Amino acid sequence: MKLITSIDIFIQHCEYERGLAEYSLKAYKLDLKQFCIHCYKIKKDISIKEIDRSVIRSYLKYLYSLYKPKSIKRKIASLKSFLSFNEQEDYIEVNPFNKLRLKLEKEKLLPRVISREDLELILKAVYNNYRLKLESHKSISESIRDIAILELLFSSGMRVSELCSLKFEDVDLPSGQVKVSGKGKRERVIPICGKEVLNSLRLYIKEYSPWLERDKSFFLNRDKHGMSTQSVRLLIKKYCYLAGITTNITPHMFRHTVATLLLENGVDIRNIQCLLGHSSLSVTEIYTHVSQSSQREILKNKHPRKEFLKGVNRR
Repeated sequence: MKLITSIDIFIQHCEYERGLAEYSLKAYKLDLKQFCIHCYKIKKDISIKEIDRSVIRSYLKYLYSLYKPKSIKRKIASLKSFLSFNEQEDYIEVNPFNKLRLKLEKEKLLPRVISREDLELILKAVYNNYRLKLESHKSISESIRDIAILELLFSSGMRVSELCSLKFEDVDLPSGQVKVSGKGKRERVIPICGKEVLNSLRLYIKEYSPWLERDKSFFLNRDKHGMSTQSVRLLIKKYCYLAGITTNITPHMFRHTVATLLLENGVDIRNIQCLLGHSSLSVTEIYTHVSQSSQREILKNKHPRKEFLKGVNRR
């Protein structure tokens, strides 16, 4: 069996038997396509049975020359899963990873958060854009939608993929909550309590009601189809530009920022875990490091002891 054929069979297995989410499927496809291209440089139309340790070592060398440990680890995980499947299905006799000893030190990168100043500037920009269009009698539909998206991202801490996957029936404003389908198709309910976000969602529903259907996408693009994650990224980029922010701000940074600010305000980490939909508390604990670094900065620059020192120096 050709390698490309075995990859197609594995992707079908992931989609229809394992029921993986679209984001996970996309990652598998990209990683295995990259592996396939590398293997075809070794031998055109290579078969799955010809994938041995020498091929794996060659591919690892290639990855190490291009990527950081975090990316390498993910690509190796995709390849391991693919080869394990082929071993289980008897397409290969032995998984070539079985006796390979790999030690990858994952980089300990703290989540990037949005500063309070930049967050305020972004929100001001989206509301100012709405007012300007209102005053100039231009269409305000997209501005209303943009406000609802940014307010919901910031209030809920949901992933951008979760936001784009929301259905109209998932948004229950009378009860003040949204139902989110997260990683591994785990559902959770997020309370929506802020006056601003509730008002923005009500206004959005009123504006888009002719096109909203119960089991269809909640957030719609200009063609009245579901918003894509890329569209949300471009939306944020637009308002950063209008706000004069040069820092690269991504949708996921809203999630990091919500978690960090909640922790700094004394919210229990287990509540934050539930809000974010983390399967393990250890994933959420990374925000304690962000909070500690923030606290260090506060103690260093804003501790009242500095005022006492000024008084001592004046004597």
